Amino acid sequence: MMLKHHRIAMAAAGVLGGALLITGCGAASALPSAPDAGNAGTALTGDIGTSNCSEADFIASASPVEGWPGSFLVTYGNRSDKVCTINGGVPNLHGVDMTNSPIEQLPVEDVRIPDVPKEFTLKPGDVVYAGIFVVPGDKGDPNSYVLTGFQSSLPDMSEEQNVNIVGDGPVEITAKQLQVTSLATNPDDLMK
Repeated sequence: MMLKHHRIAMAAAGVLGGALLITGCGAASALPSAPDAGNAGTALTGDIGTSNCSEADFIASASPVEGWPGSFLVTYGNRSDKVCTINGGVPNLHGVDMTNSPIEQLPVEDVRIPDVPKEFTLKPGDVVYAGIFVVPGDKGDPNSYVLTGFQSSLPDMSEEQNVNIVGDGPVEITAKQLQVTSLATNPDDLMK
């Protein structure tokens, strides 16, 4: 069972990587800038950890992968005016319900992509990617949960932010589990 799960996750990572070739490479050009310190208001600021940046320096969006229901390519873009160094691990990601509350009971499996860097240095406008594969559930199953979106924080940062889902209309996904890949800067890394 675990081997099958691993194969599904790796296949999803490969498809997500292929989707980068089609959809993700130009995504960094239109990143909104991070709020400045004087006007941060309610902007999220994460623990710095080993990073010199916070969650407020990044914007996260998820694009559904065509032909793979429940698979998403997540883009984290550096919208600050500084160079950010971040841990190359798996982002902390949760599904959220219709009240935008994290569904803590929904299992999340980390899928480590082999041979990716231990950390990334992202200049302003640079992006890094992760993949999400939703193990589908059934609304009648008490071990399944209905998600309407995602919240995420980068490795070494603790404040989660909403992940903007690209597409038409509201999202409603019934899931038993989420599988989230480690970060990568290009599709080749996700396909290994």
